[in-house]
Amino acid sequence: MEHLHFLLLVFTIFQTRLYLGMSKMGCLEGARADKEALLSFKFQVTVPQNALSGWTRNSSHCTWYGVSCSSKGSRVQSLHLSWLGLGGTLGPQLSNFTFLHTLNLSHNLFHGQIQLEFSRLQLLQQIDLKNNFINGTIPAILSTCHNLETLRLEENRFSGKLPPELGSLQKLKTLSVSINNLTGSIPRTFGNLSSLTSLNLARNQSLAEIPSELGCLRNLQYFQLSGNHLTGEIPSSVYNVSSLFFLSVTQNNLGGKLPNDIVQAPPNLRQLYLAQNSFEGIVPGSISNASGIEYLDLSMNRFHGPVPLFGNMKKLIWLNLGSNFLSSTTALNFQLIDYLTSFANLSSNLQHFCIANNLLTGSFPQGFDKFHNLISLSIEQNAFTGEIPKNIAKLKKLQSFSVFQNMLSGEIPDIFGNLTQPSDDQMDNNKLSGKIPNSLGFCQQIETLNLTSNRLNGSIPNEIFRVSSLTNLNLSHNKLWGPLPSEVGNLKQLQVVDVSDNQLSGNLAASIGGCVTLQLLNLSKNNISGGIPGSVGKLTSLEVLDLSFNKFSGPIPRDLENLQYLKKLNLSFNHLEGEVPKGKVFLNLSLTSVQGNNGLCSGDQEIARYLELPQCKTRAIKRYHLLKILVSAAGVTLFLCLIFCFLWALRPGKKKNKVDKDGEPSPSLKGLLPMISYSDIRLATSNFAAENLIGKGGFGSVYKGSFITSDNGANTSNITLAVKALDLQQSKALQSFFAECETLRNIRHRNLMKIITSCFSIDHKGDQFKALLMEFMPSGNLDRWLYPEDMESGLSLSSLQRLNIAIDVASAMEYLHNDCEPPIVHCDLKPANVLLDENMAAHVGDFGLARFLPQHPSQEESSTIGVKGSIGYIAPEYGLGGKSSTSGDVYSFGIPLLEMFIAKRPTDGMFKEGLSLNQFESAVDSDQAFEIADPRLFKDF
Repeated sequence: MEHLHFLLLVFTIFQTRLYLGMSKMGCLEGARADKEALLSFKFQVTVPQNALSGWTRNSSHCTWYGVSCSSKGSRVQSLHLSWLGLGGTLGPQLSNFTFLHTLNLSHNLFHGQIQLEFSRLQLLQQIDLKNNFINGTIPAILSTCHNLETLRLEENRFSGKLPPELGSLQKLKTLSVSINNLTGSIPRTFGNLSSLTSLNLARNQSLAEIPSELGCLRNLQYFQLSGNHLTGEIPSSVYNVSSLFFLSVTQNNLGGKLPNDIVQAPPNLRQLYLAQNSFEGIVPGSISNASGIEYLDLSMNRFHGPVPLFGNMKKLIWLNLGSNFLSSTTALNFQLIDYLTSFANLSSNLQHFCIANNLLTGSFPQGFDKFHNLISLSIEQNAFTGEIPKNIAKLKKLQSFSVFQNMLSGEIPDIFGNLTQPSDDQMDNNKLSGKIPNSLGFCQQIETLNLTSNRLNGSIPNEIFRVSSLTNLNLSHNKLWGPLPSEVGNLKQLQVVDVSDNQLSGNLAASIGGCVTLQLLNLSKNNISGGIPGSVGKLTSLEVLDLSFNKFSGPIPRDLENLQYLKKLNLSFNHLEGEVPKGKVFLNLSLTSVQGNNGLCSGDQEIARYLELPQCKTRAIKRYHLLKILVSAAGVTLFLCLIFCFLWALRPGKKKNKVDKDGEPSPSLKGLLPMISYSDIRLATSNFAAENLIGKGGFGSVYKGSFITSDNGANTSNITLAVKALDLQQSKALQSFFAECETLRNIRHRNLMKIITSCFSIDHKGDQFKALLMEFMPSGNLDRWLYPEDMESGLSLSSLQRLNIAIDVASAMEYLHNDCEPPIVHCDLKPANVLLDENMAAHVGDFGLARFLPQHPSQEESSTIGVKGSIGYIAPEYGLGGKSSTSGDVYSFGIPLLEMFIAKRPTDGMFKEGLSLNQFESAVDSDQAFEIADPRLFKDF
């Protein structure tokens, strides 16, 4: 027996060692397989800027960037490769990581359908593929990953229906598929996701109702359904989810009445957004019992009746009841007093208060002086009466003050000297009287001042023109008198000046020429006299000039010929005389009027016929020539003096600043060398850090760079530029680079991107490095504004902004096609290539595919091989081998023009089976415009 026990012990030890040896060999074999799978993945995708250069065979894969392994066995457990610009498709090689817990490939350029075999990835807990270009349907086989806790697929191009099979993922806590092209209904099986805390289905194309089964999600905290086409009502079961913290269903077609106990059940509810739907009835008074709510938005619905009392909502920060049919009272003034008192009882933490565009009456709501954190106050488009209370001055943080289209009276209180942060003051269309307070000049952050259509009198205070940030000044339709202060020329950012229909007098100061960004100048219906200053011709951005119904005299300045962007010119009913300038600008305007000036004539038959003016007499012409000779003589004398001054300035040791042909600083800028090195760019972009990456293109990446410049070697300052670094591994990148350089050095227009300098250098690895340095556009590109990552981010363009952007792009195209020698076609016009500056003016960029058109038939190029442009924006004839043409650019321009007003990409999932964006638009009846238009266009109406 003892021998038997000994043999059994020996056998057991041998078997254990054999098992351990085989396990060790198995782990080593698995680690090798993981390494090979990683290398296979690397070679299957495009990797810009050598982001995965450390992935080599002679190093351990567990030390590679973005890879984490298990402590034993070196098996890959986490793959985190976000924000690297990786491209390609998600192939089946990723299915080999059977020990994988986390897969994060977000914020890259992956496309195509997902080809992973998820049934082999049983240990997966986190999947994050956010912000790529992945299409196809969401794989139902994901339901086999029973350990999955996070699934983030938002901001892609998934289509089809949500798979009901996902309802079996009992451990799933976060599900986000927002900003895709999903259709169909929300699966009722989602009510089985018992662990779910966050559900985000926003901005898809679901047409069904909200299933009542979602009320079974007892752990749900974040519920986002905005920007779909949901119909019906919100199930009462959803209101009973006690764990709910955030609920948003904005921008849908939901309707019905709100239940009386709407917010009594979820005690944790902090944010409730029901805006832009068709909810109706009376807002339940019980809503005020939701003492924990901080953000409440019920705007743009069909609620009616009295405003509920909000006195119990002690934590309210954001309140928006605008654009409904709410009234102050149904019968008794007692109720009016109640609701005014209720507002005064709100939390002192209140930041945004909006009851605009309702049927509210009575005095200006009282008690706002206690809201020291208030940023925005909007009570416009109601029927409030009485005076603006002086205690508004206590709101030091107030930035937006909108009370327009009411019946407010009395004087504007002298309170604005205490408001240090306002940027938007709109008090127009009231019955305000008295003088404009001088204290407005102390609001140094104000951008818009609108006091039109009131009963204001007195002179315009000089102090207003000390506000350097002012961009929009509208004082029209009042009873103001005196001259327009000469200090107006100090406002370099001013874009709109409208003082029409007042009683202004005196001369128009020549300093008006200092308003270099002015786009609209309306002085009509006043008593302004004297000559039109020639400095008006320096307002090169001017689009509308209206000096009609005044007492201007003398000739029309010839400098008006410089106003190449002018669309409307009205000089009618003045005392102007002499010959109208012969510039073709007077023929190209959509509206020109000089009637009521009996002393005007024209020496140009075409202009005379167009403006209905008589031909100038010979004597007058001779007198004009004599005056011209005298002026020329004086000009020659002045010219000689200028030459002397110029030579004096060139004496040794004297430096000068270059100015380009448009009067702007030369591309070298002050202190920035015409050519800079790779090291300079690497330092400015923090070694091409991911946080400085602002865009990717077919041939390179664009980074934000902060460069140090010096002024004569003494003072230093920082300047922010956009750096377009080429990926020279791309076969046609160098050709694109030279094409862009050749194009940009031949053009200059305010709506085209300006190249500052270029870089031909060697990088730290000894490879060639080429880059372009261009103006930095702080507002990003048009694509970012049309399709923001988060609909709740507030990124939205008004209809006027979209129209102005369209005009800017059209102006740039008109210049390229008609004013360049030879003409230039862009060949890649799309929203991503339309950049926006701080004033939201559009600049067309990326001329990597641009072409010069031949000027003679003998020089015609042969049919270009390949497609010119981006999918969805290419003219049909290009796909058939057609030559580059201005017509192709016009076609491409039409696509983003439609996009701006319907917010649908031409590659949207709805455009399939032969239906294109322009065909879809053409098939829509005029009475369906509101149904296809971007709903954000109507948020202010």
